[in-house]
Order: sequence, then C-alpha cells, then structure tokens
Amino acid sequence: MKIMMALSLMLFPLAQAVAADCGNAQTQSEINQCASADYKKADKELNNAYQKALKLTLGEQKNLLQSAQKKWISYRDADCKFQTYKSSDGTVSPMNTAICRQAKTEQRTKELQTMLNCPEGDVSCPL
Repeated sequence: MKIMMALSLMLFPLAQAVAADCGNAQTQSEINQCASADYKKADKELNNAYQKALKLTLGEQKNLLQSAQKKWISYRDADCKFQTYKSSDGTVSPMNTAICRQAKTEQRTKELQTMLNCPEGDVSCPL
C-alpha cells in the first residue's frame, strides 16, 4: 500500500503536466504544453491532407510532391528558428516555436486542401 501511495505521489506531477487546462493555463510550462498540443493538432491535420494528396499522385508527380513536402518542412523549421531566435534561450522558446510551426502548418494544410478541392478539368491544379 505504501508503495502504491509513493508511486502515485511521484506520478502526480507528470499527470498534471500532461493534463494542462489550456483554457486556464497559468504557468509558462502549461502555456508551452498547450501551444505544443495546438501545433500537434495542426500537424495531424496537415498529415491527413498530405496523405490524401499522395493518393492522387503517381510516378514523378508523387516524387515531386514528396520532395516539395520535405523541403517545406525544412523551410518551416528554418524560418521558425529564425523568427523565434530572440527567445531561443528563454522559457517562452517552446511556445514561440510551436506557435510559429502551427501557423505555417495551417497555411500548408490550406494549400493542400485547395489542391484537393480543385474542380475537375482545372489544368492549373496539380491534383
């Protein structure tokens, strides 16, 4: 019984860290966690759109999309590193990076969704 109690007390801070109330985040750690969760949600939506786009491409076009996406990820990460440089040593760095990545990820998702929703026969649309 004492072992279970000690274990639950050791794990309690971890449970708090995982379950930050993003509507009422108070500490920088909680705000960082919430920003990270928002970015992860945006990244999941991007991956869904990207997978749909991949299914509509073949051969060289598929290779081009994969290459473009890899380069886009490199660009996103490099640009966010640049944009958040002034806070890179501070406690707000994870939040700033996550916010930057989230915004860029949402933009890319919109680009892919626009491509996925092109009218049939539109030759200006890659998909």
